[in-house]
Amino acid sequence: MKKLILALSSLALIATAVTAEEAKTPATEAAAPAAAATPTEVKMKIKAKEKNGVVKAKVAISHNMLTYDQAKKKGKEANFITHITGTVGDKVVYDASTSQFLSKNPLIKFQFDGKKGDELKITYTQLKGEVFFATKKIK
Repeated sequence: MKKLILALSSLALIATAVTAEEAKTPATEAAAPAAAATPTEVKMKIKAKEKNGVVKAKVAISHNMLTYDQAKKKGKEANFITHITGTVGDKVVYDASTSQFLSKNPLIKFQFDGKKGDELKITYTQLKGEVFFATKKIK
């Protein structure tokens, strides 16, 4: 019986490596929703002002940034921001990979070439793969 379970688990691992077009298996269908996380809109404080063609942006993200050590002490799961992206239209204007060492409720400042009226979209991803975003028009 153990050999049969081991063989079935090996087949499931092989099936997940095959693309969806090549084979439709329950293993690939179950894994698809986790891979493509749907972004959720959240409140963030975003200031974006244009002067002489340069936009200065400040973004305050409200997040508890629970590190592995803090999570272990509290008996919870670690949860911190792993990636932050700022976009205007299709253009990426800010991109950062972060770790558990980013501060709680981080404040991010950056600048880029832009114009008034465009919409700045800030997106961040948590450790578990959850994606959150907020938008603000440039003044």
